[in-house]
Amino acid sequence: MARLWTCGFELQSVTALMEWQDTNTVGGTPAISTSIHRGGAASLRVTPTAGTSYIEHQFTSGVVMRTMHRFYLYISALPAADCNIYGIGQSGYFPGMIRLRTDGSLILRDDQAATNLGSATSPLNLGQWYRIEADFNDVTGTLTAGVSAFKLYIDGTLVSDQMCTNINGFSRIRAGALQSANSLDIYLDDLAVNDTTGSTQTGLPGAGTVVHLQPAGQGDNNGWATATGGTAGTANNFTRVSEVTPNDATSYNATTATGTTTTDDFTVSSPTTAGIGASDPVTLVSVGVRLGSTATTTASIVTRLKGQASGTTTESASTSVAVNGWQTHKAAVPRLYGITAYTNPQTSTAWTRTSLASMQIGYRSNVSQSSTRRVSALWALVEYVSPPQRAKVWTGSAWKTCPVKVWTGSAWKTSVVKSRTSGGTWE
Repeated sequence: MARLWTCGFELQSVTALMEWQDTNTVGGTPAISTSIHRGGAASLRVTPTAGTSYIEHQFTSGVVMRTMHRFYLYISALPAADCNIYGIGQSGYFPGMIRLRTDGSLILRDDQAATNLGSATSPLNLGQWYRIEADFNDVTGTLTAGVSAFKLYIDGTLVSDQMCTNINGFSRIRAGALQSANSLDIYLDDLAVNDTTGSTQTGLPGAGTVVHLQPAGQGDNNGWATATGGTAGTANNFTRVSEVTPNDATSYNATTATGTTTTDDFTVSSPTTAGIGASDPVTLVSVGVRLGSTATTTASIVTRLKGQASGTTTESASTSVAVNGWQTHKAAVPRLYGITAYTNPQTSTAWTRTSLASMQIGYRSNVSQSSTRRVSALWALVEYVSPPQRAKVWTGSAWKTCPVKVWTGSAWKTSVVKSRTSGGTWE
């Protein structure tokens, strides 16, 4: 699988359970922020006045495995007491914790043993985004005897390497304020979880900015003939599935046609407008869907991705929509993206901003069923790597050369550019 899950909170909904399998809040409610965020348009804000406030997402049914995690952290106000902000574990059991201390430092914690692991990091600054990554290598064994490797990274630098009680079957994460945290005010963005399968994204997720591209026009196919809400006409099916926060029954496309070829395809909104630069490396594209039915009878679809009109098509595995209502990605947990493509299926080369502008996303009836299949929203999640911002340095008499980062194809490397002095020459 490699990349198990990516979330930038771009659907801008917590209460509707749009981008994760479950939310669980006690004494406080995580909220969407559109004022403080990284790329894209939103982040998750956690500012409980008491108790806990977090999101939870399930990835597996419980598998002993190694997983690598990423989230970006912005601290607006420190907790009054040390607070776990990210947990790795299984249902009701999260031994691997990242803990935010009252001085702004982070420390690994074994929550099963109720003890901190190793030394704390240097305090983080308020009002600044940090890339936080963790590597948890779960092992098989009893909960009392088994120990797992647990590593913490800040902005790509290893800051702690410890041993932790094993999970004995990883299945989910929690993020937010995982215990009482009066005065805490933090923002989380651009979460990602990798495993070690496949050949891409099998280590730490690394730097990444998450945006969504929505359906923006008629694509190669417009076959779903039943519609509620939106602009009339089959060719306008994109108007019913393009809203940023899915509105479910308010506007959707549906089909009861038997057969396996009823398809909708759509062009997508501008990657330039979404903030992707012309030379920004693109890590992956995932196709997300908000789907449902009118009963729990067997019904299924596949999601689709192509690099250009009439191009080579990648489709997901059969996806159940057998839910009397609405769910994200599929009817039952774990609810993960059905398609994650690291390269353009048309060319088998890396995605670029240009190829993203030409791609199409969609869905198809893949089994000959007469059950109602409905789609309320469709989107392409794109993760890209934005270059570090360049800084100008004035010495008091001249502008001095400043470092910039150059993408080599696998990493950002430091280079040098010429800069103009106060006398008007270049040095």
